[in-house]
Amino acid sequence: MSSFLDLLTHYPGFVPSVLMGALLVFWLLAIAGVLDFDSFGPHFDTDIDLPEHAGGEHAEAPETLMALGLDKLPFSIVVSGIVFFWWLFTLLAMSLLWSWIPLPAWAAGTLILVGALILAVPVAAKVLKPLKPLFVVHVSAKQESLLGKRCRILTLTVDAKFGQAEVIVDSGAPLNVRVYADTPNTLTKGSSALLIDLDAKTGRYRVESYESA
Repeated sequence: MSSFLDLLTHYPGFVPSVLMGALLVFWLLAIAGVLDFDSFGPHFDTDIDLPEHAGGEHAEAPETLMALGLDKLPFSIVVSGIVFFWWLFTLLAMSLLWSWIPLPAWAAGTLILVGALILAVPVAAKVLKPLKPLFVVHVSAKQESLLGKRCRILTLTVDAKFGQAEVIVDSGAPLNVRVYADTPNTLTKGSSALLIDLDAKTGRYRVESYESA
């Protein structure tokens, strides 16, 4: 197997390739504001800068993720990292090792898939661990000071679990924040809203529609 197209469309390469395609669609929709990257999969408990914090809507991370140091990352980030390296190592193994494996095609393919996945998990963990501080939620006085400010909705919809908005801080710079709202509502991309509450467990702001007089 030498051509890239053959690697993508033949077993075992098509298995991680299909997953990569699905994740690519997911991230394109997330970039477009249709989906929230943090709404995919379970929500694991994060570090909250408060004296008392007991669970809430976030579940305790599995021991496997904790052992790999991936327990504070969004599930979508973890899955994307593992699938990417699984896909990469599978294609590399097919290109370099396929002709050297003295097994039937289905057995060789399965062996490559399993081996590539085993290798992908620790490599993904190594690459993703430096990103953990970016996803730690700290409720600060600065975040509290945003309450009552106007914002502009960036996503096509806002519901109880999903939404992004832009708010202008005191320095005049725009700040993107994660928001949610009671449903049904009329909030859509470009709508004006007010930040009326802050969920300390998730770092999300509750918003409601705002119409200027």
